[in-house]
Amino acid sequence: MDLALKIEWSHVSKMVETRDTTSFDRGKARRFGLLDFSAAVREGITVVLGPEGSGKSTLLRLTATLLVPDDGRITFRLDDGETHVWSRGSVITSGVSSLGNLRERISYIPDIPRLDHDVSVEFSLLHLAQLRRVSHPKKRVAEMIARWGLGGYRKIALRELSGPVLKRYLLAQSLVADPKIWILDEPSRGMDDWGRRLLWQELIHRSADRLVLLATSDLELAECADDLLLMEKGSCRRLGRKKWLTAGVPEGTVAAWYRVMQTFSVQSGFR
Repeated sequence: MDLALKIEWSHVSKMVETRDTTSFDRGKARRFGLLDFSAAVREGITVVLGPEGSGKSTLLRLTATLLVPDDGRITFRLDDGETHVWSRGSVITSGVSSLGNLRERISYIPDIPRLDHDVSVEFSLLHLAQLRRVSHPKKRVAEMIARWGLGGYRKIALRELSGPVLKRYLLAQSLVADPKIWILDEPSRGMDDWGRRLLWQELIHRSADRLVLLATSDLELAECADDLLLMEKGSCRRLGRKKWLTAGVPEGTVAAWYRVMQTFSVQSGFR
């Protein structure tokens, strides 16, 4: 029996609000964030690429079960044999209880500029560790603080964190409970070189038994991928092993492959 981690999106669609101030609906308009999106990913690192507005963040928030699909479903197959379905129908029938312990196995890092909380870095990490029933929570929190260079910020309030320090805190927070599904939205944006090295090490050395879904515009970071998922207008345009996709371009890099794909998109009138 195949017990590898898998996520499958089947004909998923989701309408999202835009910031279109020309709309007559109180300055807001709606468009498809995802449109009949179908794909499947497995253990390892899948890097999600695509131009702004292609649906990357919508895909990640749906997969983190923070949004409910308008249509279609997301199926999670865990490495212990459990299967969970996330769809509008499952929410209507069973609510979030249909997810079982799935949410405890997912960790999601949004692309946000700040946090508005008065609690300290150390307290917030310890509270999360206890909430997630992590064994030896104080030891785990001390490990995360040391690993992500937060020793000098232990007693600092979260609302005072910014830039690279905030990014490192979010990464530490996301890993406290050692998630099996790690979802990251632009994790290197606003990060310093030290933070990038720490993130790279985490991705390369600790992702063998995780399913990592990473949306990024950082094409150097994208080289960590096992698989590449290219999005366009809310749909999956291309999905495959990085080594095979990049073998088709002379430079053999993700950046070169992405440039070729975007050039083809423009020439074909897809955008």
